[in-house]
Amino acid sequence: MKLSDHLNNKKKDFFLSIGGIGEIGGNNYLYSFGGEQLIIDAGISFAGDDLPGIDISIPDPSYFLDKDINPKALIITHAHEDHVGGLEYYFDKINFTIFCTEFTFAYIRHKFSRVKNFENKFQIIKPYQEIKFENFSFLLISTTHSIPDPSGVLIKSKNGNIYHTGDWKIDPKPVVGKKFDIKNYEILKENQVDLLVGDSTNANVTVSSRSESELGKSFDKLFKQLKGRVVVTCFSSNIARLKTIITTAQSLNKSIFVIGRSVKRAVQTAIEQGLIDNFEIINEKRFKEFKKDNTILICTGSQGEKNSALMKIASDIHNNISLSKKDNVIFSSKEIPGNEKSISFLKNSFASMGLKIIDDQDEFIHVSGHPSKTEIIEFYKYVKPLSFIPMHGEYMHLTAHMEIAHNLGITNSLISMSGDLCELDLKNKKHKLIDKFIVSKLPIVQNKIIQDSLFLNERSKMIFNGAASIYLIINKKLEIIDMSIKRKGFPFDDTSDLLTNEIKENLLNKLLFLKGDLDELLLNEFLLDLTKKAFGKFYGLKPEIMTHTSII
Repeated sequence: MKLSDHLNNKKKDFFLSIGGIGEIGGNNYLYSFGGEQLIIDAGISFAGDDLPGIDISIPDPSYFLDKDINPKALIITHAHEDHVGGLEYYFDKINFTIFCTEFTFAYIRHKFSRVKNFENKFQIIKPYQEIKFENFSFLLISTTHSIPDPSGVLIKSKNGNIYHTGDWKIDPKPVVGKKFDIKNYEILKENQVDLLVGDSTNANVTVSSRSESELGKSFDKLFKQLKGRVVVTCFSSNIARLKTIITTAQSLNKSIFVIGRSVKRAVQTAIEQGLIDNFEIINEKRFKEFKKDNTILICTGSQGEKNSALMKIASDIHNNISLSKKDNVIFSSKEIPGNEKSISFLKNSFASMGLKIIDDQDEFIHVSGHPSKTEIIEFYKYVKPLSFIPMHGEYMHLTAHMEIAHNLGITNSLISMSGDLCELDLKNKKHKLIDKFIVSKLPIVQNKIIQDSLFLNERSKMIFNGAASIYLIINKKLEIIDMSIKRKGFPFDDTSDLLTNEIKENLLNKLLFLKGDLDELLLNEFLLDLTKKAFGKFYGLKPEIMTHTSII
């Protein structure tokens, strides 16, 4: 059955994770109530090894852009890229309203500054402002995270209520935004949460996530002690961390460089919203003019993204920034699973240059924006949800979260992975998985979605088998005038003519039996087929082959 056939059922409710369950990042969730759909978040994720040469990907948006379903709204819970970063790539195809809070819109609008009348698709709403449709309504509930205006979503439907937590933590003294206040959740107790869909990122962490405000002392100590330039890298949209770093640097009269488009956009938004005091972001072209011991660089690329500013600096190919021995790099972020190799490459590159590397194993320079086991228990004991689906995390995080729920007596629960269609039973709490859809991760290249799977197949093939170009000139008498083969990324240095002679001989034999005229299209087909077979015979490899033929 098609997904739209399920979602258009006017008697049933559904939940489908398009991205964000079974992974870290790529948050994109679809709810359906009696044939009306609600989308929550539009995130990106870091690309895995299955997308060679790609930094980021997005969950396939066609699931909610389908013309055969009836989305009423898209809610952005907060302005982190793993919740909002995908929006810009399919913004023109959205024909329903996008709801968010004031700061989230302030951050988003920089993405669409060149799009005429982009603001017409948005509606800024305040916490507890209820938005109503025929079969459901929703309101945002303020929470605490590492960015201003983070929200959970309370959804009210005819059959029951759902609380979608978004990203949250218990922070009594956040650097940005209001402190965590359990009283914000009185509304959940009043309305009874029939289903809670909850953040699992740190469900297997037993110690408290600690407050973002505690980091200021650590950065102050490091900025005073370290000699040479100090590079600090963190998630570009972690506004709280950026404020901590910048405020500390300003208090010590440091010269501040902000390197990378996304982190510049985040800093600019924070200044515009009065979260960070305005300061001179020094042009990176002047980098060499400033004293090494007084220079702070805030830089994108903490996850080892291939095209990030930090990767370019580590590879010594950045146009303006070049580090030297005795400079320092601080990694103020958590390693996202799957990025370990890239981050290790970064650290080893800097180590080989003689730089000092500091991460959260060395100093207290990072706190998580997600709740640990103790925070989850405290919150759930207060809210008392009647059923539960874990989200935001890999499978081990989901199972740890399930265990917490079961220990609290929330036994009506199930794990629903991305692509699993869950039929919700909000009355009896007997939710069930009824179908499975394959959700693709679409690569982003040069700010465009690449939907051509052939592109990825070719790139993967070249990585493991290399590439070859074969040039052939033949006359109308079917005599070979010239043929040559050029190879790239090929593991064998074979200078013999065996391969060329094999292809020539087999091609001439094939042409002997040719009936009718020979055209270049047919010749290309013959040549491609014979070349593939020859490479397989001699080397057991299947390189990406490009043929170039001419009949004279």
